[in-house]
Amino acid sequence: MRMPRTAAAAAVLTSTAMLLVAGCAGTTPGGGGNADGRGPFTLAMGKDTTGKLKSKVLDVWNKRHPNEKVTLIELPESADEQRTAMVQNFQAKSDRFDAVAMDVVWTSEFAARGWVQKLDTHALPIAGLLPAATATAKYKGQLYGAPFASAGALLFYRKDLVSKPPTTWKELTADCAVAKRQQMDCYAGQFAQYEGLTVNASEAINSAGGAVYGPDGQVTVDSPEAKKGIDFLVDGFRKGYIPKKAITYKEEDGRRAFQKGDLLFLRNWPYVYGLANTKGSDTKVAGKIGVAPLPGANGTGASTLGGANLGLSSYSKHKKSVLDFMAFVESPEVQRVEVQDLTNAPVLTELYKDKALAKQFPFLPALHQSLLNARPRPQVPAYNDASLHIQREIYKALQGEKSTSQALKDLADQLKQSETR
Repeated sequence: MRMPRTAAAAAVLTSTAMLLVAGCAGTTPGGGGNADGRGPFTLAMGKDTTGKLKSKVLDVWNKRHPNEKVTLIELPESADEQRTAMVQNFQAKSDRFDAVAMDVVWTSEFAARGWVQKLDTHALPIAGLLPAATATAKYKGQLYGAPFASAGALLFYRKDLVSKPPTTWKELTADCAVAKRQQMDCYAGQFAQYEGLTVNASEAINSAGGAVYGPDGQVTVDSPEAKKGIDFLVDGFRKGYIPKKAITYKEEDGRRAFQKGDLLFLRNWPYVYGLANTKGSDTKVAGKIGVAPLPGANGTGASTLGGANLGLSSYSKHKKSVLDFMAFVESPEVQRVEVQDLTNAPVLTELYKDKALAKQFPFLPALHQSLLNARPRPQVPAYNDASLHIQREIYKALQGEKSTSQALKDLADQLKQSETR
């Protein structure tokens, strides 16, 4: 599982009465199933690369619920392959997957197609969850997923070279003078033509006060604010504060460059902290790493929100058992495991205020601030198409094949055309 409430106990709502599915009678549409909607069930998700999910979470549930055991169905590591497997299962109206771990950008699509069940927002214990995480689990204002792991981008920097992290793009580019004196590159993110570019472009646009889509769902990506955001990246390549080679960077490329001491600033996910700080590895920056929220045009930037939501299959025969499991994974007990053992960002606000956790994971305060300002990627049913359009047009702007204005105009036209198909 990659990835507050008035009292901690309020988060532990394992009673089905507290987590009802809207309109759910405990049986699948047109299916047989148990009359009470209970029994063993499955959880389909990407491969557990930590190897700890089973022992730390699933085995605990199974020991407490011997008649409602969860079986993990591990899908490929590739997000695209995971989505394909889930889509094929849903299209067949199969009950093989009772619960699915959805990338936050799949929630809208799965909800729009009726593949996952709508959840009762009055009964679901969401008051203590990160607001940004809850937002990713909604489609047209209705809840269709249970947030269980979050992720926010961070700015990693060399605290031995920079006294304090930049809070604006202007401050960041001014600090690039330090990089020049040290004969190192200044800043990098993920700029290859893949999903990471959609993420980085969305962050730049949002951090300048723009948006790809407005609140009403209308395309707004060709605004002056969006141009200002993309110009920060375009100018970076043109003026040199982003190295030319970063046009090929994905997450690991940037991490390796930062870890080797070749970068002053890096935009990446929290996992970088542990790897780059592990003494005895190939890192040259252990003990020298600072962590801060992303800078923006006029202050703290807006991270793109990552993470995953648990979806309840509309075709499951054991919905009540799945619902109890959803409450379990949102409890403080499991959310603490998310941080300590699975290296994920928890969805419970209270854990970011835990002094013991903050001491063990010094990046938690910065991550919390990042998540409070985070924005989801476009929440549209045809997200994959939208992402491909964003990648293609922004990549052309970064390479200098198009002006920022032209790239955003063309992007807006493509996104509008996609809506009419």
